[in-house]
Amino acid sequence: MPNRYETINSYLSKGIIEANIDFAKHAETSFCLAKFGFEVDLEDGFFFKELISFIHTQISFNVILQQPNDTFLLLLRDYKIHNAKMLMNKLEHAIKHKFKIEIKNIGITLFDTSDTYKSLVDRLDKYYIMSKLSSRKKIFYGTLDFDFYETQSRNDALTTILKKDNKATLYNLYNGLPIKEEINIAKFEEGVAQIKIASSKIHFYAKEEFTFIQHEKIPNIMKARIIKVDPIKSLLVLNHLEFLDASPVDRGDIRVQPERRINATLLHNKIKILDAAVANISESSVAINAKIGDIEKLLDKDFLDKEMELEFQIPTDKSFLTKISTKAVIFSIINEMIVLNISPNVFMKSKLRQYIALRQNGLLVNLKQYLRGIV
Repeated sequence: MPNRYETINSYLSKGIIEANIDFAKHAETSFCLAKFGFEVDLEDGFFFKELISFIHTQISFNVILQQPNDTFLLLLRDYKIHNAKMLMNKLEHAIKHKFKIEIKNIGITLFDTSDTYKSLVDRLDKYYIMSKLSSRKKIFYGTLDFDFYETQSRNDALTTILKKDNKATLYNLYNGLPIKEEINIAKFEEGVAQIKIASSKIHFYAKEEFTFIQHEKIPNIMKARIIKVDPIKSLLVLNHLEFLDASPVDRGDIRVQPERRINATLLHNKIKILDAAVANISESSVAINAKIGDIEKLLDKDFLDKEMELEFQIPTDKSFLTKISTKAVIFSIINEMIVLNISPNVFMKSKLRQYIALRQNGLLVNLKQYLRGIV
């Protein structure tokens, strides 16, 4: 039998969630629920307080609700499913980096206007249980119309969603700088999408082989191959739509590509591990390109979870070079690219910010010149 405290807490949690459901329906806004497990050690209450305090700041002081069996709910107001997934990915890595622990299992779902308290919580519990049972992936997520982990036809899932809502956001990259616009998917049949674009930005797509689509009810960014660009009709035709676990669109910070090659060195305890070239830079992460052989040695020596040092030099507005040295942890490895989460000190971060602003301004000048030439 639950004790009095557990009963009161259950009523409070249900009331808060139901209040958010009512508000979202009347105000036509959105929210996501996330659930994670963490075995609380009451012998170390100070550590638990620090952890919850940290999580609260990372989720912009949204609601945290305690649940039975050492589980917790995060109520993320005004979040779409894709943004919630990105937030939980970042939160998981931030906790691992700061506290040297791993959050057990994560499930996420998006509120739908047809949801009741029971249907919403049941769907979230389904994803959380899937996460607990899985030996490979920690975060399971989905919506009323889209279950990322079901073996269903991708085209059938997209057809169902796009019939309800054909609005989406289209992204392209200009030297690492995202160019986006709101679009309508006019037609989707047999894996081919026709997109109407009332913008001069369509000229950028003529130079690209693929583009990215984000839909508020689809957890993953979609990558699509561009098979036709019609500037006269402002029409894009796409096929080979695929769901991505991570994409350039996920990057919350402004990220730029170097104008010229920047050499980088990755070290551990002051000993060089490998040499590489910087592919792109933000204030919180750096992507580097390295040789496959060097990456294999990195994996063989089990550096995936170890804190390392990254060193490289960036130009200033006066054409001098500034040395950047920062702590770094591997976020992901894709083919010959290593993505590193970095923790620069205040001085290093200010230098990175200055370089990113300098590079961004240069890209915007180039972009304006290009637009004058085509409009």
